[in-house]
Amino acid sequence: MSYSYRHWRLLPAMAVLLVLSACYGDNKPVQGFVLPAGDVAQGEQVFVEFKCHACHTIPGIEFPDVEHKPPIQLAIGGEMYHVKSRGQLLTAVVNPDQDISFKYQTMMKQAHREVGLTPMPYRGEDMTVAEMVDLIEFLSAQYTKLQPRYYSGYYHTG
Repeated sequence: MSYSYRHWRLLPAMAVLLVLSACYGDNKPVQGFVLPAGDVAQGEQVFVEFKCHACHTIPGIEFPDVEHKPPIQLAIGGEMYHVKSRGQLLTAVVNPDQDISFKYQTMMKQAHREVGLTPMPYRGEDMTVAEMVDLIEFLSAQYTKLQPRYYSGYYHTG
């Protein structure tokens, strides 16, 4: 009896270890990670310097012309109900293939092109941490979170 009781006592500890090991695996989000404040104007310069505007447009902002514009450009920013966090924006820049946007997938399908990896280049070796922080601050500033309106118990988006 004591032998099986000893094993049952270890069960909660093993469950906690299992849960914690699942939380610290590869590619898991880190809770509590906070970027320092960046500079929006510097971030816009980084956006241009790294030619992000060749593939991305931002409503209301004019960027210098680029030599080669791809046939499909993805708009960034605007008014949205679900705005990406700074962490999600950072992930999109550092690891663009991790979560390919639905908007991009739809545009590729409409152009009868295969949706695979994004054409967005990896910038982990080119961009400094300060540039990355400023870029994320700039991108974050381009979004306005809309507040949904509720009428008589139902959700109204119009």
